[in-house]
Amino acid sequence: MENIQLKLQHTLKGHNGAIYDVISSGNYLYTTSADKFVVRWDVNKRIQDNFTIKLEHTSFNLAIDQKGETLVIGNSKGGLHCIDLKSKKETRYLTQHKAPIFAITHDAANDVFYSGDGDGYFCVWEAKSMKLLLTFPLNCGKIRQISLDENSEHLAVCGQDGKFRIFETNFFNEIECLSVNKDGVNTAVFYDDLLITGGKDAMMSIWEWRSRKLIQSIPAHNYAIYDLSILKEKSRLISVSFDKTIKCWSLPEFDVLERIEFKNQGHRHTVNRIAKLSENQFATVSDDATIKIWSLD
Repeated sequence: MENIQLKLQHTLKGHNGAIYDVISSGNYLYTTSADKFVVRWDVNKRIQDNFTIKLEHTSFNLAIDQKGETLVIGNSKGGLHCIDLKSKKETRYLTQHKAPIFAITHDAANDVFYSGDGDGYFCVWEAKSMKLLLTFPLNCGKIRQISLDENSEHLAVCGQDGKFRIFETNFFNEIECLSVNKDGVNTAVFYDDLLITGGKDAMMSIWEWRSRKLIQSIPAHNYAIYDLSILKEKSRLISVSFDKTIKCWSLPEFDVLERIEFKNQGHRHTVNRIAKLSENQFATVSDDATIKIWSLD
């Protein structure tokens, strides 16, 4: 096994509640928390920026367009806040969803936002105007994550019903619907021709989704896997979990290279999300109200 270490570069503090999501844009991180604040952080200066939004309802997910001009915030009432980052003003508040929004993703190639809610409704929005282009029910329970492949040709929708659904992004035809487990799929990431999923059952599964073949299923964590991210020119996979740990895996071997927990500078509570900053750097957020920035050495 190759000896590799995840080096903690900095811990950012400022939220007064669990941090549910983190996204990166340029030199900034945006976070949303149980304290109902959306906050921007300067990664280089390692400080909280002067951009802060106080929400009426809790937000679980964020997305930002590629140019860093529009921030979309999904809340627990099904509302979508559209924020112009230049003027720092809300330009639209969309109420298409009627259940909490747990997944928002920006598709830079097609310049659209995707959103998914607790009732299994999937929506497509034109990024510039935030015009609703498409909505349909997937009947999958809570949509936990929406992931894109490298060329934005396909997307994977992770459902509470234990299935992931693959759609093509031209006409949004469903190509595949595969059952992972009965408890729910929390996260998925495309890896060349494979799809890696993380479940509520703590298993990480590797799929040749086009041939509907399960290649491998790994007991990756002690409890639910909440997020996955690929780094270092597709040679490393990061996973985070309800079990409070961060794991670094080798690709394509899927060997564990390192396990980070509280005693070695990890998080004290559940680790919720990962934000990729570069091929060698990423951030994690947790129920312990901290943001940790890591480097791959």
